[in-house]
Amino acid sequence: MLTFADSKTIGMKRFLSLLFLLAGLTAAHAQDVKLRRQHSFARHVPAGNYSGITHIGDGRFAIVDDKQPDGFYLFHIHIHPSGGKILDIRNEGFMASGQPGHDAEAVVYRPASNTLFVSWEASSQVVEYQLDGKPTGRQLSVPDIFRHPLPNRGIEALAYDPQADCFWLTTESQLPADNAGSADSGCLRLQAFDGQTLQPSRECLYRMDAPRAKRKGRMHVKGVSAMTALPNGRLMVLERECFLPKRKLGAWAECRLYIIDTRAKEVGKRLLAKWRTRNLRFANYEGMCLGPVLDDGRQVVVLVSDSQNQYGSLLKDWFRTLIVRL
Repeated sequence: MLTFADSKTIGMKRFLSLLFLLAGLTAAHAQDVKLRRQHSFARHVPAGNYSGITHIGDGRFAIVDDKQPDGFYLFHIHIHPSGGKILDIRNEGFMASGQPGHDAEAVVYRPASNTLFVSWEASSQVVEYQLDGKPTGRQLSVPDIFRHPLPNRGIEALAYDPQADCFWLTTESQLPADNAGSADSGCLRLQAFDGQTLQPSRECLYRMDAPRAKRKGRMHVKGVSAMTALPNGRLMVLERECFLPKRKLGAWAECRLYIIDTRAKEVGKRLLAKWRTRNLRFANYEGMCLGPVLDDGRQVVVLVSDSQNQYGSLLKDWFRTLIVRL
């Protein structure tokens, strides 16, 4: 099993070489990344605590809400086929299992079984569902170390790679068992699972950025909130940090989107995009997935924020897209 001592013994030359290959964006590549403005669709999207999203196909997406009973929403998201802008969102209903909620934080679709897998932060489980909301009785065999996270800092991000038939998960913050430094800036375990057996297969290490908030406030949340699988063993990782001052005015949320290569033991990070939202446009992005491919071959990435049920009638359920040529 991979240990955190391993991260200190990785050959420096190899590690620096990996960082050189992955660090930064060239000017040419930067032109292939476009972050669309965020929009809310309150007419058809109920106020929620949206924490995860996955594309089922033909414009249909499953979305989990971490405060709802056990189940998921089905939304139809109409995305412009050439520009990638979200034109409209329609709620097709909530698919309930009839059981209480378990703090659902992420959801992925596995085409081979036509099922969804949802991560439960409250119990550190990842459970399989049919598209009608009923559990199949199967779940990922999550290693015991993931079952003892910091409070409300458990399994937050889940990805599925259909090419390799492989799941990936990680916690929002560093696990207490890996207390080599700050929980907000230490290494996270990225755990892979075989898509057929649902058994753990391998691990790699992901080192988070240091916090950017320089003072104490009413609320400060930082960590990895979402992951999405890309071709050839890569993952797109969303690190987000939210800061609410004691007097509330001046609240901000910053997102940094990285691409990593999971074939390395301790992964390098290449920054793909970053953005910050403030005050009434504050958006805590917790859900991310691949959307459709545009007419020109560029890939749409769909992001959804958690408004805490439109907290205080001030926040909104924001959606946005990022367009990238992979």
